[in-house]
Amino acid sequence: MESWRLPPRAVLLAAVLLLVTAEIGGASMSRYKLELARWARTGMLAHPAVHGLVGVRDVDEQALDEALFRFDTGLRLFHMHAEGMALVVLATTTVAATLARTTVTRRALIVLLTVGGVGYPLGYLIWSALIPSYGVERGKAIAEWLVWIPFGGATIVALLWLAALTAARMLRR
Repeated sequence: MESWRLPPRAVLLAAVLLLVTAEIGGASMSRYKLELARWARTGMLAHPAVHGLVGVRDVDEQALDEALFRFDTGLRLFHMHAEGMALVVLATTTVAATLARTTVTRRALIVLLTVGGVGYPLGYLIWSALIPSYGVERGKAIAEWLVWIPFGGATIVALLWLAALTAARMLRR
């Protein structure tokens, strides 16, 4: 029976830092809920055209409420995804460190899994931060192209590669 190998310490540190950041983010969302909402609302009011504000309070409040809901949603999604991806990074890099036979394959898998897994949740923070200035949809598009597609893509490629590697190992037995 083969024993499990730990991933490099830098990977463990990155995963733990992501988990700590998720917990701090979650606590901060609760503690600073009003301050965050005020900051976002002030930013939205500074960019009325982006949010479709027309200057009529009854009409504008509905648009602002929807954008503030999305702002809060992005922060919550960061918290949840950062917690989850920290654990995914730990688990998948452990499997990669154990199953990958060649150094090049092992390093490539571990880098893709770590960078992709740690980077992906940051897209939700970026999306939330962009909503006041760029709006919900444009902020989401920016976060998709800057973060979710490249980092999520790296994670997906690495997971598929790791699954193929695992399947090949199982077939050899």
